[in-house]
Amino acid sequence: MVVFNLSMFRFWKRPSSNVGPGDLEIGLGGGYSSSLADDDVVIPHPPVAEDVPSELEAGIDPEAALENIAPHDLEAGHVTTHRWRRVRKLKRASVAFYQVVICQMLRRNRTGTVPDQALVHDDHQETEQSSNEASTSGGFGIGVDELVQLVKERSLEALNRYNGVHGLSNLLKTDLKVGIDRRDDEILLRRNAYGSNTYPCKKGKTFWYFLWRASQFSHLLVIMFAAVFFSLLRIKTKGILDGWYIEACIVLVTVFHIIAIAVAEYKQSCRFIKLTEEKRTVYLEVIRGGRRVRVSIYDIVVGDIVPLKNGCQVPADGVLFVANSLKVAEQEVTASDEIVQKDLQTNPFLLSGSKLIEGIGTMLVTSVGMNTEWGLKMEVSQKTDEEKPFQGYLKWLAISASWFVVLFASVACSIQVGGYFSGVTKKSDGTPMFIYGITTADEAIEFVITSLSFGIATIVVAVPVGLSIAVRLNFAKTTKKMRKDKVLVQSPSAFERMGSVTTILCHQTGIVTLNQMSVVDVWAGGIRMQDMDDVSQLPTFLKELIIEGIAQNTNGSVVFETGVTEPEVYGSPTEQAILNFGNKLGMKFDDARSASLVRHTIPFNPKKKYGGVALQLGTHAHVHWKGSAKTILSSCEGYMDGANNSRAINEQKRKSFEGTIENMSKEGLRCAALAYQPCELGSLPTITEPRNLVLLAIVGIKDPCRPGTRDAIQLCNSGSVKVCMVTDNDGLTAQAIAIECGILTDASGRNIRTGAQFRELSDLEREQIAGDILVFAQSSPNDNLLLVQALKKRGHIVAATGMGIHDPKTLREADVSLAMGVGGTAAAKENSDFIILDDNFATIVKCIIWSRSLYNNVQKSILFRLTVSVSALAVCVVEVVVYDAFPLNAVQFLLVNLIIDILGALALVYGPRSDHHLMGKPPVGIRDPLITKTMWSKMIIQVFYLVLSLVLINSEKLLKLKHGQTGNAEKMMNTLIFNSFVFYLVFNEFEIQSVDQTFKEVLRENMFLVTITSTIISQIIVIKFAGIFIDLKKWVTTSLLGLLSQVATRYPYPAIQYHRN
Repeated sequence: MVVFNLSMFRFWKRPSSNVGPGDLEIGLGGGYSSSLADDDVVIPHPPVAEDVPSELEAGIDPEAALENIAPHDLEAGHVTTHRWRRVRKLKRASVAFYQVVICQMLRRNRTGTVPDQALVHDDHQETEQSSNEASTSGGFGIGVDELVQLVKERSLEALNRYNGVHGLSNLLKTDLKVGIDRRDDEILLRRNAYGSNTYPCKKGKTFWYFLWRASQFSHLLVIMFAAVFFSLLRIKTKGILDGWYIEACIVLVTVFHIIAIAVAEYKQSCRFIKLTEEKRTVYLEVIRGGRRVRVSIYDIVVGDIVPLKNGCQVPADGVLFVANSLKVAEQEVTASDEIVQKDLQTNPFLLSGSKLIEGIGTMLVTSVGMNTEWGLKMEVSQKTDEEKPFQGYLKWLAISASWFVVLFASVACSIQVGGYFSGVTKKSDGTPMFIYGITTADEAIEFVITSLSFGIATIVVAVPVGLSIAVRLNFAKTTKKMRKDKVLVQSPSAFERMGSVTTILCHQTGIVTLNQMSVVDVWAGGIRMQDMDDVSQLPTFLKELIIEGIAQNTNGSVVFETGVTEPEVYGSPTEQAILNFGNKLGMKFDDARSASLVRHTIPFNPKKKYGGVALQLGTHAHVHWKGSAKTILSSCEGYMDGANNSRAINEQKRKSFEGTIENMSKEGLRCAALAYQPCELGSLPTITEPRNLVLLAIVGIKDPCRPGTRDAIQLCNSGSVKVCMVTDNDGLTAQAIAIECGILTDASGRNIRTGAQFRELSDLEREQIAGDILVFAQSSPNDNLLLVQALKKRGHIVAATGMGIHDPKTLREADVSLAMGVGGTAAAKENSDFIILDDNFATIVKCIIWSRSLYNNVQKSILFRLTVSVSALAVCVVEVVVYDAFPLNAVQFLLVNLIIDILGALALVYGPRSDHHLMGKPPVGIRDPLITKTMWSKMIIQVFYLVLSLVLINSEKLLKLKHGQTGNAEKMMNTLIFNSFVFYLVFNEFEIQSVDQTFKEVLRENMFLVTITSTIISQIIVIKFAGIFIDLKKWVTTSLLGLLSQVATRYPYPAIQYHRN
């Protein structure tokens, strides 16, 4: 027996001046250093070797060998007891090292060679490298860096070093047919080893950023400047503590506005980031455990097998091992506009983010997430600074109104001060307030300060600060409600355009219909079958041919689970329908696919509308074709009859087949045909197009209309929104579906055009007929783009839906773009304004309703805020100029400001949505002004009425109101003005809210009633403690004056909706 000669090796930390403290080195030698640092850990050197214990030859675990070695060293004093814990931590890292070294020793021992010290040193370096590789790949045969470099360089030489895709799959422990295991621990292991397929984004703006931005609004700065100026004047005359609460209230209200704006913006930013993450979630199929599983793109891991088809986006970097006529667009990744041809011989590498333009294939995932080229491009900050709806217009309005208020307040103060110094302003006894040489300087300064204070208070209350708060509250509420209605808002500015949409260009499949297809009508062997449960009538040979074609000429699959009677079918909805028909014929999917050998595949071509597969069956071959019934029939020269004979198709029989297809189409069925071509093995490589085919079956596929679609389309029609259905189906099929859904009312065909007919017209002819098209059949994405362009030239506001990879051009051209959340591709979602999460047409209509509702609420808020601002300004100016008095003090102004900006905004924002009323009128014009002539006229009437009320209050004889003793007469009159003004605001809210609702509906709104009640209670408290208490008669009188304001406004415009003319 050979005896081990153990020398020692040592782990130590490098000096911190060179590298980080966590770096470790391995030093080889026959002994130890004379001194050990506190962090030094000594563990045994690997055996150099003169003998191998019998236990190791018998296959004992090297880790157990390490356990046996360590205690002896402890007893020898090489590793102290208190350092054993550190040794335990390093033990796992050295296990791989020992495994390789001991195995090499065993191998050398068997061959009779004894390594010298140099060889041991080389072996040690090799095992160190192997240990590092094992640690980076998590136990797999290849590490992350090698996989990333493989696809990045796209080197076939590097791929061949791993023995191609099959060798690479062995290193990744992946079966190319079965895929990886579906167990959660297996997925977690791969995710820990190679990373997850996620793209970390930079964080959005912080709350402090929005707080700083909100504080920079110019109208808020005007108020703050006014408060500072007012404070300086007061300190100059009365001292610091006298009346300090007035400026404090002004600053408090302004700060509250800034915080409210910042909170609303910050919440919206967080919501937008969250919705962006939801938008990026795309579901696709992978092969795991021998079956197709639908997973999120974020759940893809290295080693996954991903089937690819025309129109999908590559979810991760990978290598192809199945490719049929595969063409890929990589411009978003490589910035190259060229379409790249992919094949297994010259270019099998796929980059994450590229899009499949044509063909089919299957890839092995090699890199995910931030280890891909696409991952690096996805690390961008979120766009949270986009202007909100109406923000530009309202910003201009607020700034203009602010300077307008400042101008009028300055004029009023100038008139007041000028009248004072000119002797026009009189005292109660009729003598001038200012007499040169008699009036003291302190009295004059006090009057000037009072006048300036009044002007500043007027600025504070009349500047429309609350407009931005009202709009933000409306927008936040609307987006939250839309999220519950399955709508994600990507572009806030699209709200303005969505409310003005006149035409919706909507895809049929998956939106108008359910995209849940099934075969309901079949012609085969001279027999027409509409009962799919009884297929025993078909001849055996014909049935075998149909099953052979269905099983082999498909991108889907059928999986039979143990203990489950019904198989699970995977693939596109059309594929699933045909595979289910094959199951009813008695198809055993796996047996049918293994019965013949696939020589080559002709992928389905969306333009030519057919696809095929060439099969070898012993010494002969079959080429099976599947596609549009008319296209396949045009290539058929024969058909299979009920006696398993192939018969030629004469002219009469061809018309009979065409009549069968037309009959199915009129019933709203999508018609497909199955055919085959028997041929010799030698001719298979030359067959790329269908010719001399034998017709096997004509299949009618039903895609039922979505429940609720007909009612939603009728609601669109009542709102003057035209629905145009675009589809790749035959004209007759599209017409039948359109009639079923309510888009068409008759079968005259005058509102139906095909893509081919439309593209052949001139630009002028397209513009002339575009507005009359309700069904756009057999259309391609380019045809849809032409239709959108023609509609826009005619002045239509177009909303277009998008699902496929070729739809982004149409989405970018449309005024409003709508992507589908379930059936939509990542390319469509990235180019859309809204994402419809449930792919339901009724949800699109809800999107229109919410956009119109937001527009109405913004108009209500503008009308209320501007009316009160102009009214307050008018009251102040008239009182100062005509009556030479200050009707409201600063506290009363601040209370009015609170009512306007806070309670008023809450009252008008949280009202219920009236669908029938919103969709009972035509859409507003995209270029019409936000403030209409009706709104201006209402505002003028309100101001005129308020001035008239002011005149009545100032005249005791008209209202027969006794203002009390002379000392309190002015205070009593100002209190009545203030009380009337507040009730005028309250009833103005009622008048605005009840425009599109009945009075009973208004009274059912809890938030509205709470805010109105809060306003009245606050007014009673203020009158009680901050003014002169008034009796019941005066309360009733001032309340009636407020109530009459509603009547005065409604009389010339009964029940007019606030919408653009």
